[in-house]
Amino acid sequence: MKLDQLRKIIREEVKAAVKEELQEMLNEAVKVASQPQQVPQTAVKTVAVEKQKSKSDDPIMEMLEQTKASMTSDEYKNVYAGTSDMVKKPNFAAMMASGMGMTESKGPMPGLDISQFDFVKKAGAVYKKAVEKDKEKYGVV
Repeated sequence: MKLDQLRKIIREEVKAAVKEELQEMLNEAVKVASQPQQVPQTAVKTVAVEKQKSKSDDPIMEMLEQTKASMTSDEYKNVYAGTSDMVKKPNFAAMMASGMGMTESKGPMPGLDISQFDFVKKAGAVYKKAVEKDKEKYGVV
């Protein structure tokens, strides 16, 4: 069998399969479309009222209007009476100190004591050795 013949057979089979699937989908769509569901009258009125209210092209204002329409008076009172005192600001310094293990049971420690690190103890000796090498190199007495 030649390559062209194989391609032709594959194309025909694919067309037949797609045609069969499309026919089934169209039949199902026709069945669903021919049986409209009854929408409750209150839902139709609510949608019509919302469409009339939201005539602006501003989506934020539209959302605010929808929120206003669906909000209860108690919810409104809670939002309206809110102040910035209701929100606690996170203490980033304390959070970072506890993450680094710099807190004690008595409270935060004043800072790091770098003299406790090994490299700091050796730093003086390294500095002195570097000064000696520079004196030797440049002939300074």
